[in-house]
Amino acid sequence: MRRIPLKSLFLILMVCGGGFVVFSQGSLKEKAKEHYRLGQIYYEHGLYKEAEEEYKKALDILGKLPKEEIKTETVLKKEDAQKEPDVLKSSPGEYTIGVGDVLSITVWENPDLNQDVIVRPDGMISFPLIDEVHAEGLTISQLDKVITERLKQFIRYPDVSISLKSIGGERIIVLGEVASPGVYNLSGRKTVLEAIALAGGFTEDAVLNSVIVIKGGFNNPHAERINLSRALVGKSAEDIPLEAKDIVYVPKRFIANLNYFLKQVLDPISRGIYTAKQFETW
Repeated sequence: MRRIPLKSLFLILMVCGGGFVVFSQGSLKEKAKEHYRLGQIYYEHGLYKEAEEEYKKALDILGKLPKEEIKTETVLKKEDAQKEPDVLKSSPGEYTIGVGDVLSITVWENPDLNQDVIVRPDGMISFPLIDEVHAEGLTISQLDKVITERLKQFIRYPDVSISLKSIGGERIIVLGEVASPGVYNLSGRKTVLEAIALAGGFTEDAVLNSVIVIKGGFNNPHAERINLSRALVGKSAEDIPLEAKDIVYVPKRFIANLNYFLKQVLDPISRGIYTAKQFETW
Protein backbone atom coordinates (compact mmCIF):
# COMPACT_ATOMS: atom_id res chain seq x y z
CA MET A 1 0.00 0.00 0.00
CA ARG A 2 1.41 3.36 -1.01
CA ARG A 3 2.22 5.67 1.89
CA ILE A 4 0.26 8.95 1.84
CA PRO A 5 2.43 11.98 2.71
CA LEU A 6 1.52 13.65 6.00
CA LYS A 7 0.76 17.00 4.36
CA SER A 8 -1.63 15.28 1.98
CA LEU A 9 -3.44 13.66 4.89
CA PHE A 10 -3.71 17.03 6.58
CA LEU A 11 -5.11 18.66 3.42
CA ILE A 12 -7.61 15.87 2.86
CA LEU A 13 -9.10 16.74 6.25
CA MET A 14 -9.48 20.40 5.31
CA VAL A 15 -12.13 22.02 3.16
CA CYS A 16 -11.67 24.83 0.67
CA GLY A 17 -11.45 28.27 2.24
CA GLY A 18 -9.29 27.25 5.16
CA GLY A 19 -12.00 25.50 7.17
CA PHE A 20 -11.86 22.15 8.89
CA VAL A 21 -14.18 19.17 8.79
CA VAL A 22 -16.92 19.23 11.41
CA PHE A 23 -18.67 15.92 12.06
CA SER A 24 -22.31 15.65 13.03
CA GLN A 25 -23.44 13.65 16.08
CA GLY A 26 -22.82 9.92 16.28
CA SER A 27 -20.31 7.65 17.97
CA LEU A 28 -18.25 6.92 14.85
CA LYS A 29 -18.23 10.54 13.78
CA GLU A 30 -17.26 11.67 17.27
CA LYS A 31 -14.35 9.22 17.26
CA ALA A 32 -13.21 10.57 13.89
CA LYS A 33 -13.40 14.09 15.26
CA GLU A 34 -11.29 13.16 18.30
CA HIS A 35 -8.62 11.55 16.10
CA TYR A 36 -8.57 14.61 13.88
CA ARG A 37 -8.27 17.05 16.81
CA LEU A 38 -5.45 15.03 18.33
CA GLY A 39 -3.73 14.92 14.94
CA GLN A 40 -3.87 18.73 14.88
CA ILE A 41 -2.24 18.88 18.28
CA TYR A 42 0.60 16.58 17.26
CA TYR A 43 1.08 18.29 13.88
CA GLU A 44 1.43 21.77 15.41
CA HIS A 45 3.88 20.42 17.99
CA GLY A 46 6.10 18.77 15.39
CA LEU A 47 5.17 15.21 16.35
CA TYR A 48 4.58 14.22 12.74
CA LYS A 49 4.55 10.45 13.12
CA GLU A 50 1.88 10.62 15.81
CA ALA A 51 -0.08 13.19 13.78
CA GLU A 52 -0.04 10.95 10.70
CA GLU A 53 -1.37 8.02 12.72
CA GLU A 54 -4.26 10.10 14.10
CA TYR A 55 -5.17 11.54 10.67
CA LYS A 56 -5.21 8.05 9.19
CA LYS A 57 -7.51 6.83 11.94
CA ALA A 58 -9.90 9.70 11.21
CA LEU A 59 -9.83 8.94 7.47
CA ASP A 60 -10.44 5.24 8.07
CA ILE A 61 -13.57 6.06 10.06
CA LEU A 62 -14.77 8.57 7.46
CA GLY A 63 -14.35 5.96 4.77
CA LYS A 64 -16.93 3.77 6.51
CA LEU A 65 -19.59 6.50 6.54
CA PRO A 66 -21.99 7.44 3.71
CA LYS A 67 -20.97 10.73 2.12
CA GLU A 68 -24.27 12.37 3.03
CA GLU A 69 -23.57 11.71 6.70
CA ILE A 70 -20.54 14.03 6.70
CA LYS A 71 -21.33 17.70 7.06
CA THR A 72 -18.57 20.23 6.46
CA GLU A 73 -18.49 23.92 7.25
CA THR A 74 -15.85 26.60 7.63
CA VAL A 75 -15.05 26.91 11.34
CA LEU A 76 -11.63 28.53 11.24
CA LYS A 77 -10.23 31.33 9.15
CA LYS A 78 -6.99 30.70 7.30
CA GLU A 79 -4.96 32.76 9.72
CA ASP A 80 -6.47 30.90 12.68
CA ALA A 81 -5.34 27.58 11.27
CA GLN A 82 -1.73 28.53 11.94
CA LYS A 83 -2.23 29.36 15.61
CA GLU A 84 -0.89 27.07 18.27
CA PRO A 85 -3.66 24.94 19.81
CA ASP A 86 -4.52 25.82 23.42
CA VAL A 87 -3.78 22.25 24.47
CA LEU A 88 -0.07 22.82 23.85
CA LYS A 89 0.27 26.38 25.10
CA SER A 90 2.37 26.75 28.22
CA SER A 91 2.97 29.48 30.73
CA PRO A 92 6.45 30.94 31.27
CA GLY A 93 8.34 29.23 34.07
CA GLU A 94 6.87 25.76 33.70
CA TYR A 95 9.06 22.68 34.04
CA THR A 96 9.94 20.89 30.80
CA ILE A 97 9.83 17.10 31.04
CA GLY A 98 13.15 15.36 30.34
CA VAL A 99 14.51 11.86 29.83
CA GLY A 100 14.69 9.88 33.08
CA ASP A 101 11.97 11.89 34.83
CA VAL A 102 9.54 9.82 36.88
CA LEU A 103 5.96 11.05 36.61
CA SER A 104 3.03 10.05 38.80
CA ILE A 105 -0.12 9.89 36.67
CA THR A 106 -3.59 9.38 38.15
CA VAL A 107 -7.02 9.29 36.54
CA TRP A 108 -9.89 10.12 38.88
CA GLU A 109 -12.22 7.17 39.59
CA ASN A 110 -10.01 4.89 37.48
CA PRO A 111 -7.54 3.45 40.01
CA ASP A 112 -6.39 0.73 37.61
CA LEU A 113 -4.81 3.43 35.46
CA ASN A 114 -2.91 5.14 38.29
CA GLN A 115 0.83 4.53 38.05
CA ASP A 116 4.33 5.97 38.00
CA VAL A 117 5.99 6.13 34.59
CA ILE A 118 9.53 6.92 33.51
CA VAL A 119 10.44 8.95 30.43
CA ARG A 120 12.49 6.60 28.29
CA PRO A 121 15.60 7.61 26.29
CA ASP A 122 13.39 7.93 23.19
CA GLY A 123 11.31 10.56 25.00
CA MET A 124 8.25 8.31 25.24
CA ILE A 125 6.20 6.99 28.14
CA SER A 126 3.85 4.00 28.20
CA PHE A 127 0.37 4.33 29.66
CA PRO A 128 -2.60 1.94 29.78
CA LEU A 129 -5.23 2.15 27.01
CA ILE A 130 -3.32 4.73 24.95
CA ASP A 131 -0.04 2.82 24.62
CA GLU A 132 2.88 5.22 23.99
CA VAL A 133 2.87 9.00 24.38
CA HIS A 134 5.67 11.45 23.58
CA ALA A 135 6.52 13.32 26.82
CA GLU A 136 10.04 14.78 26.49
CA GLY A 137 9.96 18.51 25.79
CA LEU A 138 6.38 18.99 27.00
CA THR A 139 5.41 20.71 30.22
CA ILE A 140 3.43 18.76 32.78
CA SER A 141 0.26 20.68 31.94
CA GLN A 142 0.75 19.98 28.22
CA LEU A 143 1.23 16.26 28.79
CA ASP A 144 -1.83 16.26 31.03
CA LYS A 145 -3.94 17.66 28.19
CA VAL A 146 -2.52 15.28 25.58
CA ILE A 147 -3.23 12.23 27.76
CA THR A 148 -6.71 13.58 28.57
CA GLU A 149 -7.50 13.90 24.85
CA ARG A 150 -6.25 10.38 24.13
CA LEU A 151 -8.24 8.88 27.01
CA LYS A 152 -11.49 10.39 25.74
CA GLN A 153 -11.65 7.47 23.32
CA PHE A 154 -12.17 5.16 26.30
CA ILE A 155 -13.41 7.33 29.19
CA ARG A 156 -16.17 9.88 28.77
CA TYR A 157 -14.80 12.59 31.07
CA PRO A 158 -11.22 11.70 32.06
CA ASP A 159 -9.78 13.76 34.91
CA VAL A 160 -6.00 13.37 34.71
CA SER A 161 -3.46 14.57 37.28
CA ILE A 162 0.30 14.45 36.75
CA SER A 163 3.07 15.30 39.18
CA LEU A 164 6.85 15.14 38.99
CA LYS A 165 8.03 12.39 41.32
CA SER A 166 11.73 12.43 40.47
CA ILE A 167 14.00 14.49 38.24
CA GLY A 168 15.89 12.42 35.72
CA GLY A 169 19.59 12.62 34.99
CA GLU A 170 22.16 14.82 36.68
CA ARG A 171 19.93 17.87 37.04
CA ILE A 172 19.07 20.42 39.71
CA ILE A 173 16.38 23.10 40.05
CA VAL A 174 17.24 26.72 40.91
CA LEU A 175 14.28 28.95 41.81
CA GLY A 176 13.35 32.20 43.50
CA GLU A 177 15.27 35.47 43.28
CA VAL A 178 17.63 34.54 40.45
CA ALA A 179 17.76 35.95 36.94
CA SER A 180 16.73 32.73 35.15
CA PRO A 181 14.90 30.20 37.35
CA GLY A 182 14.88 26.71 35.87
CA VAL A 183 16.48 23.30 35.57
CA TYR A 184 20.24 23.00 35.08
CA ASN A 185 22.61 20.15 34.35
CA LEU A 186 24.91 19.28 37.21
CA SER A 187 28.11 18.60 35.26
CA GLY A 188 30.83 17.80 37.75
CA ARG A 189 30.92 19.14 41.27
CA LYS A 190 28.83 22.27 41.79
CA THR A 191 28.25 24.35 44.90
CA VAL A 192 25.20 26.48 45.65
CA LEU A 193 26.95 29.67 44.51
CA GLU A 194 28.00 28.02 41.25
CA ALA A 195 24.44 26.83 40.64
CA ILE A 196 23.10 30.34 41.21
CA ALA A 197 25.70 31.65 38.76
CA LEU A 198 24.31 29.20 36.17
CA ALA A 199 20.89 30.75 36.79
CA GLY A 200 22.21 34.23 36.02
CA GLY A 201 23.01 35.34 39.57
CA PHE A 202 20.91 36.96 42.28
CA THR A 203 18.25 39.61 41.76
CA GLU A 204 18.34 42.79 43.86
CA ASP A 205 15.58 41.39 46.11
CA ALA A 206 17.48 38.23 47.07
CA VAL A 207 17.96 37.56 50.79
CA LEU A 208 21.35 35.88 50.89
CA ASN A 209 21.34 34.81 54.53
CA SER A 210 18.30 32.53 54.07
CA VAL A 211 18.95 30.53 50.90
CA ILE A 212 17.21 27.15 51.14
CA VAL A 213 18.59 23.90 49.74
CA ILE A 214 16.09 21.03 49.49
CA LYS A 215 17.69 17.59 49.38
CA GLY A 216 16.17 14.13 49.10
CA GLY A 217 14.00 14.85 46.06
CA PHE A 218 10.22 14.76 46.30
CA ASN A 219 10.06 11.40 48.08
CA ASN A 220 12.18 12.23 51.14
CA PRO A 221 12.68 16.00 51.15
CA HIS A 222 14.48 17.89 53.86
CA ALA A 223 15.48 21.54 53.80
CA GLU A 224 18.50 23.35 55.17
CA ARG A 225 19.22 27.05 55.34
CA ILE A 226 22.60 28.42 54.28
CA ASN A 227 24.03 31.90 54.65
CA LEU A 228 25.55 32.88 51.33
CA SER A 229 26.45 36.31 52.69
CA ARG A 230 29.15 34.57 54.71
CA ALA A 231 30.18 32.44 51.73
CA LEU A 232 30.72 35.58 49.65
CA VAL A 233 33.27 36.86 52.18
CA GLY A 234 35.31 33.67 52.11
CA LYS A 235 33.57 31.36 54.59
CA SER A 236 33.44 28.40 52.21
CA ALA A 237 31.72 26.08 54.71
CA GLU A 238 28.44 27.86 53.93
CA ASP A 239 28.70 27.15 50.20
CA ILE A 240 27.79 23.47 50.26
CA PRO A 241 28.13 21.03 47.31
CA LEU A 242 25.01 19.97 45.45
CA GLU A 243 23.81 16.59 44.28
CA ALA A 244 21.51 15.60 41.42
CA LYS A 245 17.82 16.32 42.17
CA ASP A 246 18.61 19.07 44.71
CA ILE A 247 16.47 22.22 44.69
CA VAL A 248 17.96 25.63 45.47
CA TYR A 249 15.55 28.39 46.48
CA VAL A 250 16.63 32.03 46.90
CA PRO A 251 13.90 33.92 48.83
CA LYS A 252 12.99 37.58 49.04
CA ARG A 253 12.59 37.44 52.83
CA PHE A 254 14.06 35.44 55.70
CA ILE A 255 12.42 32.01 56.05
CA ALA A 256 12.10 30.95 59.68
CA ASN A 257 9.88 27.85 59.45
CA LEU A 258 11.48 25.39 57.04
CA ASN A 259 8.80 22.70 57.47
CA TYR A 260 6.04 25.14 56.54
CA PHE A 261 8.10 26.35 53.60
CA LEU A 262 8.46 22.78 52.28
CA LYS A 263 4.70 22.20 52.44
CA GLN A 264 4.02 25.42 50.54
CA VAL A 265 6.50 25.06 47.70
CA LEU A 266 6.96 21.35 46.99
CA ASP A 267 3.45 20.78 45.66
CA PRO A 268 3.57 23.47 42.93
CA ILE A 269 7.14 22.45 42.04
CA SER A 270 6.06 18.80 41.70
CA ARG A 271 3.34 20.00 39.30
CA GLY A 272 6.00 21.76 37.26
CA ILE A 273 5.04 25.30 38.21
CA TYR A 274 7.81 27.77 39.04
CA THR A 275 5.71 30.93 39.09
CA ALA A 276 3.06 29.87 41.60
CA LYS A 277 1.60 32.62 43.77
CA GLN A 278 2.89 30.81 46.84
CA PHE A 279 6.41 31.82 45.82
CA GLU A 280 5.66 35.53 45.74
CA THR A 281 5.68 35.86 49.53
CA TRP A 282 8.89 33.90 50.12
